[in-house]
Amino acid sequence: MTRVRPTLYSFACCLLALALLSTMVAAQQPQEARLAIDHALFTRVQRRGVPLVIEATITSPAGIRKAEVFCRVTGGGDFTALSMESVGNNLYRSVVPDWMTAGKGLEYYITATDERGQSTSQGFVGFPLSVPFATAQTPSQGERLKALQE
Repeated sequence: MTRVRPTLYSFACCLLALALLSTMVAAQQPQEARLAIDHALFTRVQRRGVPLVIEATITSPAGIRKAEVFCRVTGGGDFTALSMESVGNNLYRSVVPDWMTAGKGLEYYITATDERGQSTSQGFVGFPLSVPFATAQTPSQGERLKALQE
């Protein structure tokens, strides 16, 4: 696992570089020949303290060289890089370990680089995607006794 410590300056440089790269790539290639990440955002609260699977469909005519999820506990400092593995049909998957899901939520973004060196992301350091966590409701002793009596 790799740790990344973002700074405002490096963030601004990354934004500028991504904008320039995106403009250059768009001008050089037709739309269908570009590297793309398709990831369905989490719309439901997930269980706290259990591994979380993050999946994305990643496509490029050149082939995918590397795909990663960068994640951190909501409000945390450093993002941790987790490799995404191909599971077939352009689907890539990574499992966030349970210790990273122990807080109130997770912030993350997905990056990919293809064999031509093109890079793209869904979410990024300054504006990560997020997923909230909730503790599974455990019935009280009184509720369990009542359920047993019924």
